[in-house]
Amino acid sequence: MKQQSLPNILEQDLDDNMKVFRVVKTFRGGRNIYYALLPKNKRMKRGMWEEQMQEWGEGTNGGHESGWHIQARRVRRMPEGSPRLVFNMNFVQ
Repeated sequence: MKQQSLPNILEQDLDDNMKVFRVVKTFRGGRNIYYALLPKNKRMKRGMWEEQMQEWGEGTNGGHESGWHIQARRVRRMPEGSPRLVFNMNFVQ
């Protein structure tokens, strides 16, 4: 029996247990892309996405003087070495 390589095992674990979100913050002069992981058995509390986005927007680089826009969407994969954001567990159930 052929043994799976470590990256494949980690990818499978990620696919089986985590939801991956791509978070893009745009601002005058650029944009930053982050990834956030949420266990598949958890979900955001009603109305808390807006609060989470505000927290991430204020807590990340760029746009603090000229304004910013942030959005998230669920994706299948997270590129290796990508910057990550952490969900505020007060917003999750």
